[in-house]
Amino acid sequence: MSEQEDLEKAKSFAYFFLKFRMRTEKEVRLYLLKKNQKFHWSEKTVDLAIDALKKTGLIDDRKFVKSFVNDRSSMKPKGKAVLQRELVRLGVEKTLIDDFFYTYSLDEATLCKRLLSSRWRRWQNLPKEKKRQKAYQFLVRRGFDFDTVKKTIVNFEQRE
Repeated sequence: MSEQEDLEKAKSFAYFFLKFRMRTEKEVRLYLLKKNQKFHWSEKTVDLAIDALKKTGLIDDRKFVKSFVNDRSSMKPKGKAVLQRELVRLGVEKTLIDDFFYTYSLDEATLCKRLLSSRWRRWQNLPKEKKRQKAYQFLVRRGFDFDTVKKTIVNFEQRE
């Protein structure tokens, strides 16, 4: 196969991979390198395919961060700390993540309340201390900071 045919094949695989959801540059690169084991493309071909996708806007880590945080906030609320870890794991540069959270304010208090309200009723028959402990562990595991968790739990206890 010629280099141009390899590039078109790599882009075709990348388009298919991007069809289902947005991906980071690292995710696409790893996917193409995995496919590379079968097709034996050069490293340059993978780089050219990724550059072409970046130029068309199909790969944009800034847009990915915004979309990822918005999706998580609406479907599976998590705190800033967990979101940052997940984004790093997905291959987003730390500077992009920091820039995003510097400009975009995540309303952790509201997310924390919404998440706890779904669980608070389950624990209604538990002793107060046990309920508080479960709520604290539940929210901290989801990346909310101590102060937000404490205020949210106190708020829920006062409503009882």
